[in-house]
Amino acid sequence: MAGDTPDRGEGRTINGRYRLLRSLGAGGMGRVWLACDEELACEVALKEIALPDAPLDEGETAQRIARARSEARHAARLRGHPHVATVHDVVVHEGLPWIVMEYVPDAVDLQAVVRRSGPLSPAQAARVGLAVLDALTAGHRVGILHRDVKPANILLAPDASGDPYARVLLTDYGIALRPESREPRLTATAGILGTPGYLAPERARGEPPTPAADLFSLGATLYAAVESRGPFDRHGEYATLTALLDEDPTPPVRAGELTPVLLGLLVKDPVRRFSPEAVKRGLERV
Repeated sequence: MAGDTPDRGEGRTINGRYRLLRSLGAGGMGRVWLACDEELACEVALKEIALPDAPLDEGETAQRIARARSEARHAARLRGHPHVATVHDVVVHEGLPWIVMEYVPDAVDLQAVVRRSGPLSPAQAARVGLAVLDALTAGHRVGILHRDVKPANILLAPDASGDPYARVLLTDYGIALRPESREPRLTATAGILGTPGYLAPERARGEPPTPAADLFSLGATLYAAVESRGPFDRHGEYATLTALLDEDPTPPVRAGELTPVLLGLLVKDPVRRFSPEAVKRGLERV
């Protein structure tokens, strides 16, 4: 994948405007760089879209550019929301797409926080959950589904109060879409959209995405935040997907008052799953 070497590209100028300063991290969707916007003299984050080792044909390259533009377009519709990372632009440099995003100083994703510092308390997880729920429902109201809610896609950052995790931001709309959209979709090798372990069972069966599927993923994410493991974690993706489809979630042991909300979100039948209103009420009580 292009960008696998952390220092590759430092000092490059993208699209004649954005000078790469250092790598901020990488994931399945690509590498994110801290960059200087030399036109506005400010720092931004630049997302370099992941490329496979094998050369792409013209059609594949065009699809990746379309996906990047789709992510920017979806996130831009939620610009100004306090819990959505702002996307400013998408540029094409040397035939490849880059997404220009808000730089959030000292931000750490939820997955890294749990790995480094241990599980959140139920009250901390509830606060994160309320913020992400607010972001998701704002998207749902305008017809945008996220489809990959997971700890790695939730950023925690300080605010003026000094609390290192005061700001909660949902990021990475890379596989988001409007339900009726014909836009290109990111598909895993197994033909499944999303991340095993956080994917709603109906999505794993190939059913169309819905807001309820995003809520299931939120439930799995909050479960992982308080338990340090996913509700269906097993050894290997196939075993995890099997558990997701056929087994109840592992009973939480640290969730306390958050437990009813988690179990309500992790109901396999989307019709019986907690509604956003029920989730909000439950989280506010924790």
